[in-house]
Amino acid sequence: MKAFRTFHAVSLLALAAAMPLTAHAQDSAPAAQQDDGVGLADIVVTAEKREANVQRTAIAIDVVTSDKLAKNGVANMESLQAVAPGVQFGQSGANTIVTVRGVSGRDTSEIGDPAVAINMDGIFLQRPAGMNAAFFDLDRIEVLRGPQGTLYGRNATGGVINVISKRPQLDDFGGYAAVDAGNYNTINIEGAVNVPLSDKLAIRASGISRDHEGYRSVGNGRRGDDENSRGGRLQLLFKPTSNLSVLLSGGYLKQTGFGPVQAGYPTTRPTPPTDPDEVSNVPLNFDNDYNLTRKTASAQVDYDFGPAKLTYLFGYVGVDKDQTFDNDGTATKSYVFHAGEFSDDYSHELRLSSNNDGPFTWQTGLYYYKQDLEVRSQNYVNPNGDIVLLRDYHYDVGVKSKAAFGQVSYAFTDQLKASAGIRWSQDTKTRTGYALNGPSLVNPPVTQPVLNYAPTDDRSRDSDVSYHIGLDYQATSRNLIYAKVDKGYKSGGFTSINAYGPETVIAYEIGSKNRLLDNSLQLNLTGFLYDYSDQQVSQTTTQGVQVLNAGSSRVKGLEAQIEWKASNSDSVDLSINWLHARFKTFEVNTGGVNVDLAGNRLIQAPDWALSGGYEHMFDLPNGGNITPRVQATWRSKSYLTFYNNPNDRQKAYETVDASLTYTAPNGAWSLQAYGRNLTNSVILTGASIGSFTGTNFYQFAAPRTYGVRLQGKF
Repeated sequence: MKAFRTFHAVSLLALAAAMPLTAHAQDSAPAAQQDDGVGLADIVVTAEKREANVQRTAIAIDVVTSDKLAKNGVANMESLQAVAPGVQFGQSGANTIVTVRGVSGRDTSEIGDPAVAINMDGIFLQRPAGMNAAFFDLDRIEVLRGPQGTLYGRNATGGVINVISKRPQLDDFGGYAAVDAGNYNTINIEGAVNVPLSDKLAIRASGISRDHEGYRSVGNGRRGDDENSRGGRLQLLFKPTSNLSVLLSGGYLKQTGFGPVQAGYPTTRPTPPTDPDEVSNVPLNFDNDYNLTRKTASAQVDYDFGPAKLTYLFGYVGVDKDQTFDNDGTATKSYVFHAGEFSDDYSHELRLSSNNDGPFTWQTGLYYYKQDLEVRSQNYVNPNGDIVLLRDYHYDVGVKSKAAFGQVSYAFTDQLKASAGIRWSQDTKTRTGYALNGPSLVNPPVTQPVLNYAPTDDRSRDSDVSYHIGLDYQATSRNLIYAKVDKGYKSGGFTSINAYGPETVIAYEIGSKNRLLDNSLQLNLTGFLYDYSDQQVSQTTTQGVQVLNAGSSRVKGLEAQIEWKASNSDSVDLSINWLHARFKTFEVNTGGVNVDLAGNRLIQAPDWALSGGYEHMFDLPNGGNITPRVQATWRSKSYLTFYNNPNDRQKAYETVDASLTYTAPNGAWSLQAYGRNLTNSVILTGASIGSFTGTNFYQFAAPRTYGVRLQGKF
């Protein structure tokens, strides 16, 4: 009952905020307003796979434009948290885990799936390795909060992050170049150029180089948590007629270096480290080595028939990762882990959508995804300089996913609209190969033991029907009220220890989107309630990692987002997120004893997440300007495992980012001095408690960084 009272309260708040003055009410809602140079500009998104004004889209969305990315120094998935506080960034070794509203996928193995779908120009990125790669030459990032089962389907129980690059332009030659220098010997270079070849053909090329020495000293002059990245993207736009468009794209990413550091501490330590000096020194006795290559290719073909538009989207993502790292995180033990994975992902989507402006709109489509993945990994110890092999895994993994979907909407009046959607999905996973298993990893031998051959032939198949039901009321051209129900689904799978089933989320949401005070103030409010069933959670055991289905969870929350253009020179933004994410029924076996974890918090789900920013632009006599900006975030305590013990607790923390930017007349060039995490807060991104190595592992976000960035446009 308390949950429904909370939900009712936010419903009333949303309705009150959206209720217009009678004097301003209109008989019909006109087309989306255009940016008139005064107040807040309109932003067009493709969250529902068709262009629409974000303030008229009935989804809770964070939109981070290219300008906002630059102002706040959002350079990768980790730094996205500063401007989207409902998003949490996590790590498991070199793998990225994204959490939205307390929903995440923690299994980063060859079978595991994310719960937040990350799409690059419409192409789904399955493998978590390299997911924290640098952003460059982007148009915007759309963060869709809540399950998006109908239009996105696969692995979107928590939400969707759409990363959208700048497309080639047929009528504009131009580009930019930027260089960034800072502490930790940071040198970042990026640039892009757009070249129209004719009135029907254009190309856009962009690239990036990022280098910084490691944030952690690991001994003998070595440093970990470093970055050495090179990337590029080439796009070709061909538009032979007004109704046919073809966009081809290819991308490349290379990452090398020492790689991520997992710091090991004694299991007797009661809490994680919180001293910045302590986490900057993590002595290891083995040199990590990290190499990752990601290649992408895509083709999007759009044909406008008049009453309908046909879209075909092909995607390819190939990831080769080879990593060797100190598997105990200390300088006193000799556990080493080597992991290699080589994946090829192919996806096809065919979509047909209505093009008319009438009361009835629709879209329908088919989706097919295929992944081929090779996994080679070894556990060994190196006690006396000789390798003692303890485990050796050789697996070939196959994943196939197919879906059919459709979504319709009908406007009963110019203001009242209903929508409904449905998606059928089927996921099949296979794994063949073998494992060579030795004695216990807890007390390894010092000489080579006999390894036992264990063949593997695993298979799982899940199918599900997801749905969407919604009702929108466009009270005025600048006030939207909506209510909806969405179901999300994530397929099951298996580990070397056990099999597990799919998880589902049924989300009830109500919200309002408003422009007030002559379009200078934006106020968006959201309330939501989730019934989260069979949530997939990972547990570290002495045999390895197993995935369990928690019985059920209840997630509820309130969100308020404010943007205020106080004057032509002053801008304020504020985001307030309250989240109550708890297990309702969950029992886990620990050390042979069943432990009831009902009432525990979901992982990386703080009750409060706040973010606010302010900037003031000072105009200069020469036509340029200087803009100081400050951005602060605060998050209450959270936990990195479902046990919610003191040794996996992230205490409440705050971060402050600041910048001072000079922009030359006409925006030809700019110079920015910046500081990130000026509070030097110690932020946990990962924790593994009581592993077979006898240590607790922790990973940490970047410490305080600062530097200058010079950018020129042409």
